[in-house]
Amino acid sequence: MTAYSVRLAVLAPALVLMLPLAASCHAEEATLPVTLPATLLQPGASAPAALSLNGFGTLGFARSSERGADFVFDNLQPKGTGRSHEWANDVDSRLGLQLTANLNPSLSAVLQVVSEYRWDGTYTPMVNWANLRYAITPALSVRVGRIGLDSFMASDSRKIGYSNITARPPTEVYRLLALRESDGVDATYRYSDSNFVNTVSILYGKRTVTNTRSINVHSTDVAGIFERFEQGPLTVHAAYQQRRVDNQNPPLGKFMSLGVAWDPGPWFASAEWVKAINFNASNLKITRAAWYLNGGVRVGDFAPYVTLSELRPISDTGQAPVGQHTYAAGVRWDVHRNIDVKFQWDHLRLNDHSFGTLQNVAPGTKAGGKVNVVSVLTDFVF
Repeated sequence: MTAYSVRLAVLAPALVLMLPLAASCHAEEATLPVTLPATLLQPGASAPAALSLNGFGTLGFARSSERGADFVFDNLQPKGTGRSHEWANDVDSRLGLQLTANLNPSLSAVLQVVSEYRWDGTYTPMVNWANLRYAITPALSVRVGRIGLDSFMASDSRKIGYSNITARPPTEVYRLLALRESDGVDATYRYSDSNFVNTVSILYGKRTVTNTRSINVHSTDVAGIFERFEQGPLTVHAAYQQRRVDNQNPPLGKFMSLGVAWDPGPWFASAEWVKAINFNASNLKITRAAWYLNGGVRVGDFAPYVTLSELRPISDTGQAPVGQHTYAAGVRWDVHRNIDVKFQWDHLRLNDHSFGTLQNVAPGTKAGGKVNVVSVLTDFVF
């Protein structure tokens, strides 16, 4: 039995065991709940449980028409579908648990552990979040520990497939930043009235990420400011962050994003734009931008959708550009409370002389061209 088959054999029984649990749960939110301290609850709301355990998972299969390279979602995944496997479950499959402890009315702690395909070809669980949160006032709180970066509109839910309409957030946009957590501190101010909620956060910390070449990339002086405005069906998100990276010269890297979503219920639409500015070890500036548009409708338990996305180089590096754009169409089927099934087709058009976001490229593979990817997956939360 291959290592690939072993991973599948481990994931499939786990999913079978989890599905009855997910089906019997009665969570009120589509996203994985992170319980707030009692002082942040609205008047009249019940106090949160002292200790709560939630989970999420995805079992997915994807097939690519390209046999000379692999389609992956995450740029920290060494292999995927195409060259390595005709049908791959590594692209989207994962299991996660989140433990929340409300220690007193002002102090809470959260721990999130996720098992997914990672840089070393294993499913070794990793700690994504591990922090203490203290509510100074009902509106102002601080956290210390490992904190998820709110770089994108779906930062907190990108791994929780059930929270997303599509099979996965658009690849061109969400793989442009490999840094997803920070070990440090942040402060959040949340202002709300009967019509809207506005949340502003500032963060400072550091983090080490291991890439697919088994090289540790150290980011220090990670600093960011994040804004999220919600009013009825409208969500607006903006972010700016910068860091010092030890494999760059100069070390400064910058990232910025702007997104908007409108979801009144019968239909939905969203758009997001991001830009990353980095340098390589030879003082070569590399600037890339990406965006997507997504929209669809809800018809009973089904939600068909379409997505258009693009990743394009801004600066001329004299090297092969990493660029592509994708047309995607799919449908989400809510088969049971807290369980969905998704079908998605992606049509990638790679820029001339580019392999786009494909990885594990075989020698002699022709750059450019078109790639079709079919994905079938199921998500659950409990």
